[in-house]
Parts: sequence; structure tokens; C-alpha cells
Amino acid sequence: MSPQSKSRKKKQGKTPGRRPQQQSPYAPLLESAAALRSESWLLAESWASELFGTLWLGAWRFEDWSDAFASEYGRMVEALGGIEQPEALTALRALSGVGDGDLRALTAGVANELAARGVAEPDWYSAGALPVFRDAFLVTNLLGDVEVIAFTQDRAGVAETMMFMRQPVLGATSIELFSTPDEGTSALLEDMISSTPQAFRNVITPLTAEQVFDRLWPDVEQFWVDGPDEEAEEGLLGDEEALHPVQLMALTEARVSQLVPDDYEIPSISPKRTDEVVEAFLASGHGIADVGAARAFARVVASAAVEQNRDPVEYGPASLTAVLIMNLAARLHVSDEDLALLPEIARAWAHFTVEARDLPRAEALQEWDEELPTVLAEFSEAYADPELAAERDGQFRD
Repeated sequence: MSPQSKSRKKKQGKTPGRRPQQQSPYAPLLESAAALRSESWLLAESWASELFGTLWLGAWRFEDWSDAFASEYGRMVEALGGIEQPEALTALRALSGVGDGDLRALTAGVANELAARGVAEPDWYSAGALPVFRDAFLVTNLLGDVEVIAFTQDRAGVAETMMFMRQPVLGATSIELFSTPDEGTSALLEDMISSTPQAFRNVITPLTAEQVFDRLWPDVEQFWVDGPDEEAEEGLLGDEEALHPVQLMALTEARVSQLVPDDYEIPSISPKRTDEVVEAFLASGHGIADVGAARAFARVVASAAVEQNRDPVEYGPASLTAVLIMNLAARLHVSDEDLALLPEIARAWAHFTVEARDLPRAEALQEWDEELPTVLAEFSEAYADPELAAERDGQFRD
């Protein structure tokens, strides 16, 4: 049949002049939110955090991504506020628990207006209930390059735990959510230690709410500033138990921000600590004949740690590799003579940090000696990179 004859065929079942009804762009969102009405508050906020992360990823393709995100988020919240259906209120209640304080307040206000019009609340919602800090604990690997922090908050009679894996210098690596077991928060960490032999020290350290904030809040800020990595979009599609930070960072931001008062400030390590540690290193009997090179190296790594608000002796292989690449290979010209000295100096520095910390000495020294060849190889590869070479504008020695 030709196109012309097809067009003459009488059409059945359609009213002349009536356009097909268009589906709301938020219909899939509402359908998804409907399934959350009888679930838990924690699961609903996890859903909202992933939605938040999806919007954020989409905004990054624009130069003015911050405005693009705010505009898209505002349109979504406004649209949900105009839909007098329980699933719309469920979505708004979940979204009001993630992101920064201003966004949470905006979304909560729209949700309250919708509820005032008689729309039914989700089963898990309890008006005015906020997360209240219960306890927190820290576990690390031997040299402190991997930290796992589990903190529990109580809300509406339910204990909820976030387990946050991070690497000093590099930031967040994964986040998990738990309904806290009856045995308590530390039971989760005990299970993690026993299930991953030799990966972590069998030492569980209690943390205050302030100590949790001091560690995690810089990671939250760093995450939003750095933007999505290559695995972020894939993380939204994955099904691993330990979730990519993009999925739960908005929820983490909300929960961590509620650990301390609004006027709380993270204590800063004094710049004087750099000089103290450099002099302690030089006096530690490292046995390096070229004191000038040893001093220059120690000043680079000690000052980098202080800039990151870490104590300069708290180094492990991953953090040392990161600093050597970011603060030495990408910034400073090093002579061939000093490059030849770096393996000896790095080993002396590594051993010095062990002696300055409360670590099992023999075991820690052995691990450093096993890891240092990899650290130095990665630094050498970075130093030979032409792109990093083009960025260098300083000298290793003053």
C-alpha cells in the first residue's frame, strides 16, 4: 500500500481534534516512590540520594553545572508539590533528608504544604524526627591508608548506621547503609575484620561525633568540588553491596552535617607542625649523608599533610604515593642527583613515621619495605609524564 492510499483510509477509534494525552515526565519517579511508602525511612533516603546523584551527574555536562543542577532540582520539587498524590509526598519526604541544609529546608517546606492539603504521609514518616548521634567507631589497616568509620544515629526509635570507607588524601571510596544490629555498631566492624583477614587491624577505636565530622566532612566537600570520576555513572547502575559515593554522598552530607552544631569548626593543625616534624626526622638518625635533600623531601611531605589537615607522621603507602605525585612530580623540578637519592630518603621517612606512631613496629616496617618499590615506581612513572613535567614551576631545593 502506498503512503498516499494509506492516508485516505478511514481512521477508527479516535475523536477528531483530540491530542493524545502526554505522560508526566515525573511518572517513572512517582512509580518508583510509590514502592517506598511502606519501606523504611533509611531506604527511602537512599533512593533519594541516588536520584540526587543522577541529577548531579547530568548537570556536570554544563559549564555552569551548579546553576543547572539547582534549576533542575527546583523544577522537580515544584512539580512534585503540585501533584496531590501520596507517592509525590513520599518522594518529597525522602528528598528532604538528603543534600545540604538549604535544599532540605526547601523540600521539607514543599512537602509540608502538600501534606497540609490532606495527602497521606508514608508509613515510615514521623514529623519532627531528626537523626541523633549514638556512637561511632574507627578501624584502619596497619599503616592507616584505609579507614572505615561506622557511625550510628537514632531516629524515631530506629537505629541507622552508615559505614564509610575512605583513604586519607584520596577521600571517599564506598559507603554502606545498615539497620543497626541488636549487638550494636561495633558488631558490624567486628564482622568486617573477621571476614577480611589481615586487611584491617583488630583494633576498634571509639570516635566522638566531632571526630567523625572532622574526618568525613572534608571528603564530602572534596567530592562535590572534584566532580564525578570515570566510575560514577557506572556506580549508579551497579549492584554491589558497597555503593559508589555518588549514590549516597547526598545522604552522607545530610547525616554528617547533623553531627555538629552549625557554628562548629574543624580544628586546624598548626603550620608549626611542619617544622617540628622536619627537624625530628633529621634528628632521627636516618643516616642520609645529603641532609639538604632529606630536608627538602621531608618539607614536601610534611607540609602537604598539614595542608590536608593531617598530622605529618600519619603516612602509609597510598597517601605517600598520592603526595609524591601531586606535590612533587606535578610541581617541582628534581635534579638527577636528587632523584637518585629519593629511594633512600623515602625509606628513611617511612621508617621514621612508624617510630613516631603507635604501630606494631616490626610488622609495620616490613609492610613499608614491601610497598616502597611500588610507591617509588609510581612516582617515577608520574615524574616522567610530559604533561606533569609541563606543570612544574618550582624547585625541589630552595
